[in-house]
Amino acid sequence: MLKAIIFDVDGVLVDSMFFQAEAWVKTFQEAGITISREDIYELEGSNDKRLIKSIFENSEKEPEPWHFEQLPEQKRNALEFDRIKPFEGILDCLKELKKHFKLAMVSGSNRKVVEKIVDKFFSNCFEVIIAGGDLERGKPEPDPYLKALEKLDLTKNECIVIENAPLGITAAKRAGLYCVAVASMLEPEKVKHADLVLEDHVILLDYLKNLILKSS
Repeated sequence: MLKAIIFDVDGVLVDSMFFQAEAWVKTFQEAGITISREDIYELEGSNDKRLIKSIFENSEKEPEPWHFEQLPEQKRNALEFDRIKPFEGILDCLKELKKHFKLAMVSGSNRKVVEKIVDKFFSNCFEVIIAGGDLERGKPEPDPYLKALEKLDLTKNECIVIENAPLGITAAKRAGLYCVAVASMLEPEKVKHADLVLEDHVILLDYLKNLILKSS
């Protein structure tokens, strides 16, 4: 029986991926590395440490310890937070879902950014919030989703995950969870390893509303 829904944040709850990616592009440019937004979309869901390490490796460079401390801060300063908004209909849907299910949030983003998003848009919506720096191993490792399960005090077959990123889907599947992907930023082909792929947020909202009907 379904008792909880675990949501990724960027690209699922908030339309933020363009701005998150742009902030990273500017940050790496200042560090002497040229990347595209698509490079960040592919790594979405990673925590800061893994993302920085991956970008440096792809550029055949070696990060120094200070990169892991300073680049995330530079990226947060470059992020145009005021331009981030929830996807249309998401907030009302979450309010309805909360009447029937426990809700959790699992993000690869820094906790400061996650809490800022929650405070601005989703206050009192989520019982459990896991951010990118909370665990040593982030997505695509299963640890963030396993931690959410532990905090929800539920079993794997009592929860589903809503994701949009390849690494996040891999993390959910490695945790043994049923994963629904919304292809909000990448081609459906890139997220086909999810159990179910939905083309856009209109279809996602219909799917979530159907879960409410089934639980009533």
